[in-house]
Amino acid sequence: MSKTFEIVTFRLKEGVTHEEFNKETMSMERNFLGKLHGFADRDTGISDDGEVAVVLHWDSAEDAQSSIDKFVDAEDTKSFTAMIDMETFKMRRFSLTDHYDLVSG
Repeated sequence: MSKTFEIVTFRLKEGVTHEEFNKETMSMERNFLGKLHGFADRDTGISDDGEVAVVLHWDSAEDAQSSIDKFVDAEDTKSFTAMIDMETFKMRRFSLTDHYDLVSG
């Protein structure tokens, strides 16, 4: 089992503001995502042209897959996913092969 990260990109549905989305994101992170086994952290960003990118870090690919299986049917994620234009949704999963940061080197 190796550490795993996912990169997700998408656009918001017409009429959904980034402020509304950020509020819903924080709720979903605290009420659902942060309680899942193997979840490490998550970053969300928005490009100048409005595309949203999310990077999620997991302890293993199995933990990442288990989260997706639960995410689809969870009540705590429905408001979050309702804001996403699913035709623009893309997700890729990667096994971590290298990590560098200024603290741990």
